[in-house]
Amino acid sequence: MKIWIDGRICDENTLYARFCEELIEAFVAENSEHEIIVYRKSSLNLSKNKYIDNLTAAKIFNKEHFAFMIFFDYCIPSKFTGEYTIVLEWLKEIFFPKKQWIHRKIHSYKLTRAIEKSKNIIALDGGTALELNERLNVAENKIRKIHGFFPMYETVSKPVVHADIKTKHNLRGEYLIYDSGNEIHNNFERILKTIKKLKDSWVIVYIIILCDATTKDLDIRGKVIEYDIANQILFLGQVSKDIEHLYYEQSLWVIFSSIYESFPFQFVKAIAYNCHIFANDIPANRQIMWDSISYLDPLSIHNMRDIIHEHINNTKVTDYGTALKWYSPYSSALELSEILETKK
Repeated sequence: MKIWIDGRICDENTLYARFCEELIEAFVAENSEHEIIVYRKSSLNLSKNKYIDNLTAAKIFNKEHFAFMIFFDYCIPSKFTGEYTIVLEWLKEIFFPKKQWIHRKIHSYKLTRAIEKSKNIIALDGGTALELNERLNVAENKIRKIHGFFPMYETVSKPVVHADIKTKHNLRGEYLIYDSGNEIHNNFERILKTIKKLKDSWVIVYIIILCDATTKDLDIRGKVIEYDIANQILFLGQVSKDIEHLYYEQSLWVIFSSIYESFPFQFVKAIAYNCHIFANDIPANRQIMWDSISYLDPLSIHNMRDIIHEHINNTKVTDYGTALKWYSPYSSALELSEILETKK
């Protein structure tokens, strides 16, 4: 059987791109009896891959003779006429749009077209599968689901720098790491409001932001001044790998405030550094992380304040072993193979 995979998304610098790359590698290894060609714009750690650019994609794809094509998300060339399956991360841009009006229209058109013409739509979590059916009216027999997994994150094996982070930044109390984004669904302002409430209760907690997008957000910086917590929020952005481990390992925990997620890829760094995670109690987090993390009420700032206050001197033992064992590239590749019936 000939299988074509559009791996151009792997060239992007995102956690999801790394997930796609590892899934492709595992899928190729799992289906070594088939002829699999992977297209992308740069080299891939596979014996069979071909270079392709965006302008010639449709022309090249249509010339090939294949059993089917696998695309990630909805980057299907408009003139492509073959049979294909989509692996879809989530529907964030539909429910929490950030792009300008014209880009949202183009996005919506491409997504609708991709869904209509696909043979299967493969989701990474039950929430996305349900949204496809209930909110986008996609037939249930067209929606399939595989488990996601946490892509590898390389840490420094031999630290070259040693420092006490609290001393370095003159912190008078514990600090939390925030390394997620600044989009609407990230709901970062809720964390700022909680820090303000803690301060009003005479509890000083710091937030160190290790995220470039959030660091550069002028609206967030304005909120920090408005809430009178400017001396408790450190806008560092992404730091060097040589010192990154120090920030994570000496933190109280890593905190997230997202109200919408698919597979929680944003946990990758915290897991890599074995830091405890505090995140909202939403289906994607609960279904995947079980009791390995601590949960916050996504609707209550008072709950978030109380949970943080409670755990300042009572940290929880961190153990991600079960989640990492259950969610792996090879189990996901096997599930994908079963859906695509490559094992017949």
